[in-house]
Amino acid sequence: MRPWIVFPLYLFLLLAGCGEDDRNQRAVQAVIEEEVEKRVRNYKEVRMQRCYEQALQEASYLADSILLLEARLERDTMGKPPKPEKPEKPEIKTVLDSLPVKPLLDKTKKAEKDTLMKDGNGNNR
Repeated sequence: MRPWIVFPLYLFLLLAGCGEDDRNQRAVQAVIEEEVEKRVRNYKEVRMQRCYEQALQEASYLADSILLLEARLERDTMGKPPKPEKPEKPEIKTVLDSLPVKPLLDKTKKAEKDTLMKDGNGNNR
């Protein structure tokens, strides 16, 4: 080979080999971008979860408040009825009959009846 052809070829190879290797920088940049994207996605998920929990807690509080208010409005506010008053004592009426009280059955008749109810041995029939 001729030196005037070989010299530019060596010079070209030398310049190509001395240039910056940006393949490594591209790989690092890609890893950094991927990590940043992952962290942003994770941050969004955490914020959405917190927002969801906070909205759920506020909705639960509002629902409880509404239910308590409705229960208070439907409550019977009349209370207990008052105790009835005792009636007045009736006046005692006197009997107009002036006859003395007699026993309904005579003791003598009762004794006869008892003896008739018993048989000869003294046993009741």
